[in-house]
Amino acid sequence: MWQKAVAGICVMVGAFGFGLSLCQEINSVLLHFKEQRRMLLFMIREISFLHRPMQEIFVAVGERLKEPYPDFLMAVSKRMEQRSGKNLQEIWHEEAQQLQKEVLCPKEAVKMLLRIGECFGCEEDKMQMESLKLLETELAEEIDSRSEEKEEKSRLIRTLSLLAGIFCIILFI
Repeated sequence: MWQKAVAGICVMVGAFGFGLSLCQEINSVLLHFKEQRRMLLFMIREISFLHRPMQEIFVAVGERLKEPYPDFLMAVSKRMEQRSGKNLQEIWHEEAQQLQKEVLCPKEAVKMLLRIGECFGCEEDKMQMESLKLLETELAEEIDSRSEEKEEKSRLIRTLSLLAGIFCIILFI
């Protein structure tokens, strides 16, 4: 009899853990989007007020962000320093692809990072700043919608995982 109780507890813990891992996956994308928005805001401020070169901006902004973005921006800055004949947009794209391979960065976050890199194809500071502002606004809206979605889905996932655990216990008893 006690074996069934232990097995039932194990099934419930497993079902609850599975539900939490799904909720964490949803939360991970949201956290990456928030950090990318912070990165955009810092870049917009640096471009509009200080008019520094992008290489210096990446170093300054990278010091204020959470992982994996400081390493990403430092890698872009170092590659720009090497002057390999590639433009900033190409370097950004390659480093974003590398970030997806090395770090557990969600695909949605990498896609948004690639879109940020497309803004660096503009020639003028003003045009570049406007495209970054537009993307920041879009990212803010995406964060808001995903936050609402996260709350609804998290509650649903946790409830369904617990019900699945209870169903499994009843099925095997």
